[in-house]
Amino acid sequence: LKDATGAQQLKGYKFHIQNFPEDCLGCSSCSIICPGHALTMTPLEDVVDREAPLAMWAMANVTLKDRLLPAETVNGSQLRQPCLQFSGACAGCGETPYVKLLTQLFGQRMLIANATGCSSIWGANYPSNAYCTDPQGKGPAWGNSLFEDNGEYGYGMLVALEHRRKRVAMQVRELIDSPDTLPYLKQPLEAWYSAKDDPDLSSATGGQLRAMLEPVRDLSPAYAALLEEADLFGRKTVWAIGGDGWAYDIGFAGLDHVLASGEPVKVLVMDTECYSNTGGQTSKATPRSAVAKYNPDGKRVAKKELGRMMMTYGNVYVASVALGANYQQTIDALAEAERYPGPAIVIAYCPCLNHGIRPGLGHSIVEQRRAVEAGYWPLYRYNPQAVAEGRPALTIDSVIPGADNSGANGSSPLTESPRYPDPEPVSTVEQFAMNEDRYADLSMIDPTEAGILRPQLQADCNRNREALEYLAKKP
Repeated sequence: LKDATGAQQLKGYKFHIQNFPEDCLGCSSCSIICPGHALTMTPLEDVVDREAPLAMWAMANVTLKDRLLPAETVNGSQLRQPCLQFSGACAGCGETPYVKLLTQLFGQRMLIANATGCSSIWGANYPSNAYCTDPQGKGPAWGNSLFEDNGEYGYGMLVALEHRRKRVAMQVRELIDSPDTLPYLKQPLEAWYSAKDDPDLSSATGGQLRAMLEPVRDLSPAYAALLEEADLFGRKTVWAIGGDGWAYDIGFAGLDHVLASGEPVKVLVMDTECYSNTGGQTSKATPRSAVAKYNPDGKRVAKKELGRMMMTYGNVYVASVALGANYQQTIDALAEAERYPGPAIVIAYCPCLNHGIRPGLGHSIVEQRRAVEAGYWPLYRYNPQAVAEGRPALTIDSVIPGADNSGANGSSPLTESPRYPDPEPVSTVEQFAMNEDRYADLSMIDPTEAGILRPQLQADCNRNREALEYLAKKP
């Protein structure tokens, strides 16, 4: 046990990391990135008899401390219970940390439309399910339709939900205006009606209203009808999640249509830059020169810039994130996307087993940082609401490789990142790429072609960064 530090609210508390030894996949990611080197990989047989009972004791006796710190901070988010656990994904998977974080921020009121792919497999593995509820029994409602229609599927969830909540608001308004409504119910009805669009207040006032309606439900059919819809008192959030095969390729038409609708559907794209679930085939998210199935001699065209495409609508919130490069920027992007009153898309960099990361997939968080340092993966947030406040809509959050990054061009150094036991920082895409088999293999297959395509990959990344810098300067 260690004294909890970092905020005044933690004074007097102790901090302890307890794992579930029988559920560990052995990727070593936690020990690799632990800034205090508190975790050490140990053979299972050496610790299971001691650690398994401790895990059960902690589950039964340690209560959540999820209200001590603001949820939209690194420490505060990790004090909240994840509603995703024991996913069974590949050891070191780059996708699961984003969904775990998403459930820590909004899991109690989430509806998830999950595109078919890796995330639908580890998200609904039989006979268990990776999603769970909090002690109050609240957690994500999850559904999977098809690979090609997940945008429409999530959009349908949202339209149905909004229609039902409008009906509930109408029922409440009628009770407020009715002279037959019990006088002491007027205040909780008005409190909920005023707070119905606020996530936290709608849930709190809805809970009070429900408690006051229960004893009198038989006095009026209107009270009983409203109680039948009480699960809608708290405002919900709908997220369509899936991989790049869905978002960039097979489901792109639907995704584009949904984001162009103006409706507040939220999208999380877990970009592995290939069709991960079916063996690593090329997608439109696959960058130039990468070796993948269907492109065994290196992809010849540039990656589709989905984020910049969605910015052209002008009313879509767009963010590009990499958790290992900047924890807080990822949290900010997810929180801003959820609060944004219109459609929002967050594109998350997800290292994958198909990338062939040389040190192993357990280094996926480290690899995300290297991708950002090299200028391979930009971090940015495009918020159309900022324009009304006199600020540029686009904020670039990543470093500019090889330059003084102390605030230039709207960027900021990665000061939020923990200190990883990582090799020297990378400054070129070439340095980054040679750490992964999907790029390094081309040098063995066809050195001449690698010498042509690899500089073109660097040029693609440079052009994307220059375009973002141009957009960030626009009023």
